[in-house]
Amino acid sequence: MKGSLSKKGTLWYMIIETKDELGNRKQKWINTKCEKKTDANKVLRETLGKIDNNTFSAPRKLSFTTFLLDWLHNVVINTVETTTWESYELVLNKHVIPYVRTQLNDIQLNDLQPIHIQRYYDFKLASGLSGNTLRKHHANIKSALDFGVRMNLISTNPSDKILLPKKVKFESNYYSVEQLERLFEACVGTPIESAVYIAAHYGLRRGEVLGLKFDAISFNQKTLTIRETRVKYGKNTVTKKPKSASSYRTLPLIEKIKDYLEILLKQQKHNKKVYGDEYDKSGFVCCWPDGSPLKSEYLNHKFKQILAENDLPPIRFHDLRHSTASYLLKHGMSLKEIQVWLGHADIGTTANIYAHIDTEMKVNTAQKINDIFSKNRQTDTHPVEGEINDEESSLDNANE
Repeated sequence: MKGSLSKKGTLWYMIIETKDELGNRKQKWINTKCEKKTDANKVLRETLGKIDNNTFSAPRKLSFTTFLLDWLHNVVINTVETTTWESYELVLNKHVIPYVRTQLNDIQLNDLQPIHIQRYYDFKLASGLSGNTLRKHHANIKSALDFGVRMNLISTNPSDKILLPKKVKFESNYYSVEQLERLFEACVGTPIESAVYIAAHYGLRRGEVLGLKFDAISFNQKTLTIRETRVKYGKNTVTKKPKSASSYRTLPLIEKIKDYLEILLKQQKHNKKVYGDEYDKSGFVCCWPDGSPLKSEYLNHKFKQILAENDLPPIRFHDLRHSTASYLLKHGMSLKEIQVWLGHADIGTTANIYAHIDTEMKVNTAQKINDIFSKNRQTDTHPVEGEINDEESSLDNANE
């Protein structure tokens, strides 16, 4: 198979000589998407190799948006959790696809250039999205285009060459132990009392505490196992497995939580008799009097309301998790211990989130070292007045 290169504008095109069904020679022009001839030559060699091995699929008319939707509904849907798929769908349908249709005139997949993706990030940054959010968009776009490369729909991935928006380091908010005690008092008797009390003691994620059932608690062995989570999916709430193997964990049953749960269980048994057949027997720890589980949107709303009514600093429910980790770290637990307790898959995640606490501890250590040596200096024997004068005379003589 023969091929050559020709430049149009700033880009190089491959000219591939092929034959039709009747044996007639034909030339096919294919955009290499390369501005440098050396890069275009590499693409040409790879393309000719694929043609010789019968693994090359000639570019066809396919819009970028059609490709994204096909990838989303036929590829991603079979490889990720339903809630993860929903996040992909949100990014593509709310952000990427509307931009491509309006700003890029529904560009063809084979015409997509790095500059198009770069301008998308610039546009979204100017619209108010954060660099961290756009990095998540980039993960979706890159994954889709990687699939396009594997399927021989495009020769290279244009998203590999763009400059990612700057990542902003996350600074978590957290409560002191005193503030948590105030919060516990404010939540007594409310529908979210159990969720707040348990989540703050264990540093659980919202979905983990809402998904906790009594059959995951062993009062005899004094253990509590995180094995299900309840998360919002569209307009519904679904129960699913924890987000990672490390999130699936068994923790010791804290004595005061054990006492609290035993009282809660007795109350639920009483409610079963009161509600009879109408009682929801799903077994969730955090539930309404009729046994039906709490929903995440109600938990968020009620949590904010309680904070406002009790003049507590505004934080997210998830920040209770950060509060737990922060005071554990301050009280001497290592990052590895906190990683295991919280169920982080990577200790790097733990270290990055709580770096501000680690820095604060180092500042305190530095101050203590400073104080120690300051005290020592105060007890040192100071030179007598005559020695000082002799030293000053020597310095004066040296200066002269």
